[in-house]
Amino acid sequence: MEIKWQKTRVGLEEQAQDFTATNRNGIDVGRVHRIDGGPESGLWCWKFLLGHSQFRLDGVSGVQSSRQLAASQVRKTYERYLETPGSEGGGLSRIPLKKTANNNGNPPCL
Repeated sequence: MEIKWQKTRVGLEEQAQDFTATNRNGIDVGRVHRIDGGPESGLWCWKFLLGHSQFRLDGVSGVQSSRQLAASQVRKTYERYLETPGSEGGGLSRIPLKKTANNNGNPPCL
């Protein structure tokens, strides 16, 4: 599992203290950025960007005390995503096919 981190861009501008995680296929999988105001100022927000339905019910974003810890949460969530069946909102898209009548991989005769 490969993740490459780069500064987040809005238009042509790089954002300070804002980073996006991209997988080897170039798909954005997560983001971390420093919170600059309010009671959580100085902490790091992390968000995982993939998944749907059941997968997104819990544990896809949060706040950590450092950029490294926030990035680690994105990585852990990506690993969990890759291990989760697609039917449960994850990235494991290999859902077992129904066995055919003759069990040799060919459809049964009609």
